[in-house]
Amino acid sequence: MSDARRARSASAGINHRGAIAHRQAALLRLSTAIAAAREEKEIYQSVVDGLHDEALGYNFLGVFLLDPETGDRVLQASVGWPDAPANMRVHAGEGLSAQAIRDGQLHYTPNVTQATDYLASLASGSEVDVPLRVDGETTGVLVVESSVPEAFSDEDFEILEAAANLAGIAIGRARLLAAERRRADEHKALLDTMADLSSELELSRVLQAVIARAVTLLGVTGGEVAIYEEETDELIVLASENIGKDSIGTRLKPGEGAMGAVAQTLEPLIVPSYHEWQGQSEKYADVVVHSVMAAPLLIGQRLVGAIATVHSDPARVFGPEDLRLLNLFAPHAAIAIENARLYTSAQRQKQYFGELVRNSPVAIVTLNREKRVLECNPAFEELFGYSQEEAVGQDLDALIATEATRREAEQYTLDALDRPVRGIARRCRKDNTLVDVEILGVPVMVDGERVGLMGLYHDISELLRARQGAEAANSAKSQFLASMSHELRTPLNAIIGYSEMLQEEVEELGHVELQGDLDKIRTAGRHLLSLINDILDLSKIEAGKMDLHLETFEIGSMLDDVISTVRPLVAENSNQLDVQRPGDMGAMRADLTKVRQMLLNLLSNACKFTRSGTITLAVVREGSEVVFNIRDTGIGMTPEQLGKVFEAFAQAEASTTSKYGGTGLGLAITKRFSRLMGGDVRVSSSPGEGSSFTIRLPAYVSAASVSAASTS
Repeated sequence: MSDARRARSASAGINHRGAIAHRQAALLRLSTAIAAAREEKEIYQSVVDGLHDEALGYNFLGVFLLDPETGDRVLQASVGWPDAPANMRVHAGEGLSAQAIRDGQLHYTPNVTQATDYLASLASGSEVDVPLRVDGETTGVLVVESSVPEAFSDEDFEILEAAANLAGIAIGRARLLAAERRRADEHKALLDTMADLSSELELSRVLQAVIARAVTLLGVTGGEVAIYEEETDELIVLASENIGKDSIGTRLKPGEGAMGAVAQTLEPLIVPSYHEWQGQSEKYADVVVHSVMAAPLLIGQRLVGAIATVHSDPARVFGPEDLRLLNLFAPHAAIAIENARLYTSAQRQKQYFGELVRNSPVAIVTLNREKRVLECNPAFEELFGYSQEEAVGQDLDALIATEATRREAEQYTLDALDRPVRGIARRCRKDNTLVDVEILGVPVMVDGERVGLMGLYHDISELLRARQGAEAANSAKSQFLASMSHELRTPLNAIIGYSEMLQEEVEELGHVELQGDLDKIRTAGRHLLSLINDILDLSKIEAGKMDLHLETFEIGSMLDDVISTVRPLVAENSNQLDVQRPGDMGAMRADLTKVRQMLLNLLSNACKFTRSGTITLAVVREGSEVVFNIRDTGIGMTPEQLGKVFEAFAQAEASTTSKYGGTGLGLAITKRFSRLMGGDVRVSSSPGEGSSFTIRLPAYVSAASVSAASTS
């Protein structure tokens, strides 16, 4: 080989090695630029700029991303295509690069003029289409063109595939970082939202803050919030922002409209085209919005309310990412709303009870566990003369008790810390005058812990004076009646005695015509004496001076006496007496005279109000009691008459009194006698069907039961 030839060969080798070095340097710059890019747009631009390097020699390049909803390829970055518009779209199935999207493989077209699906951008040349894969999924395509046919070699394919792989890795990393940043931003936005919402407790402000935050977080046109009202089973819109109408106060049933739908299903909802949606409410027919996204506001599975966001831009379509954000936001909004509702309810209750205490005519004071005054109402100030400023912080018992009542007052307070106590006592006003009060003390519990007590003081001075006056008047009446009865009984006994003596003399003298008049005198006298005895008995009972003479007697013998006495009364009105009793009734211990009088009172009443009917006397022993039942088939009583049948001097209506007579004392005395012996009397009756009186008495009336009955 000649020297010249060797020199030319050496020069060619040096040029080749230089070209390789330039290419390697260009590839290094490309990989460095791709690795340094942080945003997707920067990565796309780095790919086309790096491949456009003079050392690599690619003049026409473009990166397209696949739109998953439409299948179009959207241009992200390009070099060498000056007429290509930004975000140029190549529809699905069109152009040579569609093959790389379909199968995820590199495709080479040596001569584009011979390809039928080529979208002409060059008059002639060749094209390489390399898929961009992110996490194993084809997401776009790198398009490289040359104006020269068959311009690309295997070495070019290796370079372009390597660049596409680097770009795919960088895109995946950028998307991951973007997702992390987005989540961090969302987290911060949610924290800010929680801080804003938790700082406000007034319900209307919380609701307005909820919708304002939701609009900002989701980047929507507007929205509204409704709370759920359990009583009416309705949603009530209480906050609204920029939905095209004032919807506050609108009520929606579950299933009505977007919010009603989510309230019914408890699931979120996206409505892409609201006016084409069949579930829209007529109440929103005039609202001009394009899409709606709604979610229920839940605490657990309990519905608190609903939120809806709207957008008026047809290009803005709510997607899964929007729904994810709304679902993140909704629980915090639900908790904030529930807290505000509880706070509002608590404030209303506090105000309500505060007004009750403030306007109560009863003096009310609250104490802490140390028995010092926390608060008192105006009635307390008026009753005791201390202003709230003077009373707060003071020991209540030291404030309103005297030396004589201090120990009693302290015991009331001590007991009221554990249980309700009541009583009547005397307390001291600021001016040292005394006042009679009825006291009620109740412990105040919070979450199961005693935190203090409440004292209520009712001024009963007037009531006590009135009661004392009534008792004095009643005592005077009883004394008068007892005295008058005694004064009347003496001459009446004389009249009855003299009438009997005269009857005997008249009979001896044979003046039979005078017997009738003397009988009338004796009968009238005895009737009047019986009436006076009844009045005397009643006055003694009311005065607490009625004594019982307890003795043991045979029930059967006592009944025989009663039956013998009452038979003439039974026959007077053509009645029948039906006696129902066991063979051996045994004995009982009671006041024999009063038991007999009770039975005679009831039987005589039955005889008086029954005509040609049946009067039944039934006696049985039930355990430790003896039960007497007197039934008749007489005129009976109305419910109104039954209500006052045991009242002293109470009578039926005037027409009944004039027809049947009576003073109205017999039943009152019977009732009081039975209670004195530890028993009672019950009655049942219906007009026209008769009456039934039942006496229940202990078979053994003890002195202790008599004492308890007399004080009850």
